[in-house]
Amino acid sequence: MLGNDIPHDGVVMPYDLITTKVRDPELLVPHLFEAIDSTLLERLKPGDFIVAGRNFLCGKAHNQGLIAMKALQLRIICESMPFRSFRGAIGLAVPSLVGCVGITDFLSSGDDIEADFESGRIVKLATGESKDFPPISPEIKTIVAQGGMRGMLTRWLEDHPERRIPA
Repeated sequence: MLGNDIPHDGVVMPYDLITTKVRDPELLVPHLFEAIDSTLLERLKPGDFIVAGRNFLCGKAHNQGLIAMKALQLRIICESMPFRSFRGAIGLAVPSLVGCVGITDFLSSGDDIEADFESGRIVKLATGESKDFPPISPEIKTIVAQGGMRGMLTRWLEDHPERRIPA
């Protein structure tokens, strides 16, 4: 579990990978969260949740950390996230449940949880205790399900081939 005010640049992802504009997931993944916990990456599995407090991914809205999270199939649950970071997460199809005020009080680091983003319900599997938060909107769910903005645009162009611009 991550705390409040976790910046993207220099904490979620090292500065050098941001300033050199690296976008290759294979190069980004090994450095995800290394400034927070150098062993965290070893413990993450596809489908895991990154739980954070207020202002997760604050600072500049760079996407390298989100690219790495997508490659690892991680999902985000947080109290709040700046709009540009949220836009980046959804645009890259990283499922994000934002607005979960009190999530860091409800959960402890290492808790096994089940989260239903459509209903907003989060359940601690060890105890069965649950808490409801604002659900993901149907519109955001659709964008993520279609693979983010690129996936939506690809699908739209498939449905509207007359709108393609010849290369």
